Amino acid sequence: MLSEVSVIIPAFNEAENLPELHRQLTTALESLSYELVFVDDGSTDGSFELLRRLHDRDPHVRVIRLARNYGQHAGLVAGLDHAKGQILVSFDADLQFDPQDIPRLVATVQEGYDVVSGCRDRREDGFLRRRLPSMVVAWAMRAVTGRRLRDAASPFKAIRAELARTIQVSGEMRRFLGAVVLRSGRRVTEISVTHRPRRAGRSKYSFLDLVAGFVDFITAFCPRAFQVVGLVGVTGIGLGVVGSFLYIGARVTFDMPALLRAQVQVAVLLMGAFGIQCLILGLLGELTTRIYRLVQDRPLYVVRDVLG
Repeated sequence: MLSEVSVIIPAFNEAENLPELHRQLTTALESLSYELVFVDDGSTDGSFELLRRLHDRDPHVRVIRLARNYGQHAGLVAGLDHAKGQILVSFDADLQFDPQDIPRLVATVQEGYDVVSGCRDRREDGFLRRRLPSMVVAWAMRAVTGRRLRDAASPFKAIRAELARTIQVSGEMRRFLGAVVLRSGRRVTEISVTHRPRRAGRSKYSFLDLVAGFVDFITAFCPRAFQVVGLVGVTGIGLGVVGSFLYIGARVTFDMPALLRAQVQVAVLLMGAFGIQCLILGLLGELTTRIYRLVQDRPLYVVRDVLG
């Protein structure tokens, strides 16, 4: 069955939310030709059994069960790989987004946009644990993609299927498909959407998870991070050379005390050594990153079951 819209919902231990989520989705999408692609990301709370029952009674529901918990990004990619719709919508299972906003995103894509992102003008999350890390990730995504979106890190997006299926990414880069899509789309925009407090369950991301994800994002998309280290090394070497000339000039022009001469010599040597080390680290990091992207083409996920 060819669907106009595929809503992709990665879910990990969201059994408390899934029945209500399914009800709200079917109500919001009743005027569209659609499919619901649930991706069970290794849940241990009975989510898959619940999704099986939803599939048995609703022909719009398809279920992809992964072999273990691979993370939200891998779950999203699995859903995109299996979706059959002409417009693909990524949607969280925690009910913090309102399914009633999906038709608005779809309608905006139909106006000729490649990617439409849902902007959370008023986030119902804690500042330090979720909003602040999300702001940092959004800033990084704006810098990497060149898109001036207020909420570039929003997971609620509608994507034209032909764009998503022509993007060639592999290995670990697929974990950042959202950023790749934003960077690849010709026409990209965002619209305001409703953001609600979590209805049940708890967030699967800790602050350290968000920090680790940000570091992965920077190293995956920004080889310039290593270039910056190399630049610091070149600067350190330059300062060491300048310091050496100033030291020689001061020795010739002024009668520096012996202790001060020793201190200046040590400082100049340390600065030069630090610069050389940073330069070597930057060059090795740049080379390693390029090799890593070439050889790391591991499967991002393994499918255990497919229903539908």
